[in-house]
Amino acid sequence: MHPAELYNKIKAIVFSVLNRDGVIPAYHMLEKNRSQLPLPSWYGLKAELDFYTNYKDKYTLDPTLDYGIKCDFTGNIDGDNNCRIDITTNLDYKKLEHYDAIQRKDNRKYKIVVMDKESGEIADIFDLNFPIDESGDGRIFDIALFMPSSSGNDGMKYDFYQNIIEVSSSDPASDSNLKDTCTDWYMPDFEYMISNLPEEVDYDKEIVEYAVSSSKVLDRSTNSNIMACAQRYYDVIDPRTGDGEWITKIYWKHPVIENYLEDFIDADLSELY
Repeated sequence: MHPAELYNKIKAIVFSVLNRDGVIPAYHMLEKNRSQLPLPSWYGLKAELDFYTNYKDKYTLDPTLDYGIKCDFTGNIDGDNNCRIDITTNLDYKKLEHYDAIQRKDNRKYKIVVMDKESGEIADIFDLNFPIDESGDGRIFDIALFMPSSSGNDGMKYDFYQNIIEVSSSDPASDSNLKDTCTDWYMPDFEYMISNLPEEVDYDKEIVEYAVSSSKVLDRSTNSNIMACAQRYYDVIDPRTGDGEWITKIYWKHPVIENYLEDFIDADLSELY
């Protein structure tokens, strides 16, 4: 039997027991079938059962069998009625391109619910409904553009701020829009932050952690959904002379949309706004 068919078969059994006999027998049935599924799949089914039993009434949930629509339930979340809901325990394995054609065909809202596989509680709800750009080929994402600060008399930098830019993934260099500016927090730009790191640290790890934490703060401050963090970057074209041009470097992209944006944008977006 195909793994997906086996998964759906066991899911149907577990949820049938749930609706007929209640929560405890359903979890007993889930445990009884542990050896029938690969461990990640078993945890995935447990996450679905956890979500349904804990949030059925809150989100008006109906289970579905996933026949190519990337959907475990339908329900009402954050005002999106009858949206499709995909359950996971690790958002890093979910990619927007896997949902893109389905969304365009059916014009349905999608949410990814991340479940804590130990506690059975929701860890995050990720909204996949990024607007389609004017070309029809790309999506529009919010990017936090970290603006460099000028130096004070003491050589320190204080007046950091961030422009929140809406960019089209199909043409980010020329199709962008200033959404907001945030001056509320002391968030150094990436180059300044990196210059103050000890030599022995893992720079890539530090950049990701800084970007993720900063994006969450900026989400709340600007009512945005930051999918990437960027800054102007001097691209050296001729190493002999140092000649080059200012472009935009994306220091971090959310894993869900990472294949929609290149690491560099061939324009200095900080000069546009």
